[in-house]
Amino acid sequence: MEVDLKKAIHYFELAAIGGHAGARGDLGIHAYRAGNAERAMKHFMIAIEGGNEKSLENIKRLYMKGQATKEDYEKALQTYQVYLDEIRSDQRDQAAAFDDRYKYY
Repeated sequence: MEVDLKKAIHYFELAAIGGHAGARGDLGIHAYRAGNAERAMKHFMIAIEGGNEKSLENIKRLYMKGQATKEDYEKALQTYQVYLDEIRSDQRDQAAAFDDRYKYY
C-alpha cells in the first residue's frame, strides 16, 4: 500500500482545524520528523489542551532528549491537568471506580 504523505498531512490539518486533538498531535510528530521541533512543540501543546495524552508523552520525550525545557514540560503538565479538571465529573469518577476501562486520568 502506497502512502501519500502530502494527502495524509492535508487531512490531518483539516481534522486539526476541526478540533481533533489526535490529528493535531500527529501534525506535531510530522513536524518533529521534518526537523522542526519548535513547530512540533506548538502542535503538541494545542493537542494537550484538547486532552491528547500522547502529545504530553511526546513533550516528555523531547525534554528527556534536551529538546524541550523544563518549563515547556511543566507547562504541558499543567495544561493537561487543566483539561482533566474540566472534564472531571461525579459520574465519570463513579464509572472509573466501577471499572478501570473508564478511567480518564
